[in-house]
Amino acid sequence: MPPALIYTRRAPDGSVLVEVRGEVDLETSTRLRNILIDTAAHLMPTKIMVDLLHVTFIDSTGIGALAAGHNAAQQRRLGFGVRNANGFVAAQLRQTGLHDTLVADQDRGPGPTR
Repeated sequence: MPPALIYTRRAPDGSVLVEVRGEVDLETSTRLRNILIDTAAHLMPTKIMVDLLHVTFIDSTGIGALAAGHNAAQQRRLGFGVRNANGFVAAQLRQTGLHDTLVADQDRGPGPTR
């Protein structure tokens, strides 16, 4: 499979959108991790939003990259969220117990009020 494609762009509100396409596995997770950490450290956005709509597969190294991005953002008091995690990707996030930590509030769907 071709490596995951990762695009970043700054939104007018100061946030950065990181769009990921393809498979996030051992081959591509280091690049995603570095992009997320560098974005938090050097661009200092108001928040980092990772769009996973076009991700077809994610393994534990990919989940680790998302967790590292979340931690880097949290250390700098920046917002961080994952959106459009569907199917297999959402199941992997739930199985690792990171779904509620990483998924943006607007993507959680109906549920109990917190």
